[in-house]
Amino acid sequence: MTPLAFKDIELSDSSWIRELFAFTDYNSEDYNFTYQFLWRNTFKSKVARAEDLVLIQYNMDGRRSYLFPAGKAEDSQIADLINSLLSDEGQMVFYGVLPQHLEFLEKHFSGRYTAEQFRMGADYIYDAESLRTLKGKKYQSKRNFANGFRRNNNWTFEPISKSNIAECLAMNDEWCKRNGCDENFWKSSEFCAVRIALNNYRALGLDGGLLRVFPSEGSEMETPAERSDMDIPAKGRVVAFTIGERASSDTLLVHIEKALTEYRGAYQAMSQEFLGYMDKILRERENIPDGTPAFTLVNREDDSGDENLRKAKLEYHPIEIKEKYLVSLK
Repeated sequence: MTPLAFKDIELSDSSWIRELFAFTDYNSEDYNFTYQFLWRNTFKSKVARAEDLVLIQYNMDGRRSYLFPAGKAEDSQIADLINSLLSDEGQMVFYGVLPQHLEFLEKHFSGRYTAEQFRMGADYIYDAESLRTLKGKKYQSKRNFANGFRRNNNWTFEPISKSNIAECLAMNDEWCKRNGCDENFWKSSEFCAVRIALNNYRALGLDGGLLRVFPSEGSEMETPAERSDMDIPAKGRVVAFTIGERASSDTLLVHIEKALTEYRGAYQAMSQEFLGYMDKILRERENIPDGTPAFTLVNREDDSGDENLRKAKLEYHPIEIKEKYLVSLK
């Protein structure tokens, strides 16, 4: 086999990587071009094409690892590719390995690998209608937060566009300052990923929305120390934004969710507004008949091992936590 030529992941790679990822239809954040592009600096990622297979290589902390190959290929071709790499490297580590990949490894590399659950990388999958409406007793607290935001603020929802991206970037800067990005590697990496998404918003084909709050007299305040309309500019302030894209025929992938926490209920309201907006524009864009949802599932990606984020994502009652594994192969 011809030696693979690994290179940096660039915007120009979008078309062929998206095509080959789409063929596998794994419906996992890892097999999404935008995700790989946003986090390429954090993971020191590179990509190579082996005929009709995509191979992503990670070089974080000087340790080489891979995403399991994906694309248009027979199992025997994937096995040949892995064997070729093993002959050069002696052993391999794969991140984000899905259950179907373990079945493949058991068939072709039985006794030559070890696997452990990779919980921090598991995707959270939700029923789209439940997440959008927040109906039912189990969503009551989330619904109350969202309704409280709408009741207590003079607000609007806007699609993210060229005219307001700078405000989202400014809010991301504020989020970073508040969350101690300088002292936390993952928060700093998240800040950078959000900035990359906003700076390449159109080139990546993303969709997004924001909540803007305007000054208003007589609105209910939590306490003056927590919030003051005196601090809100006349044109309004961006207090939350979300960015995502269609991941497959039935799934919306949400890459980014950000809100200023002093605006209680902003996260919940932003999620509802964005999902309703995405259902509308995707049906229009793709000529989906009235009454037919544009997507039935929402993938809100992983929790990165952050306990607070894990708790928050579990509180929305995922219908699936997509299992992933860390595999060592020799």
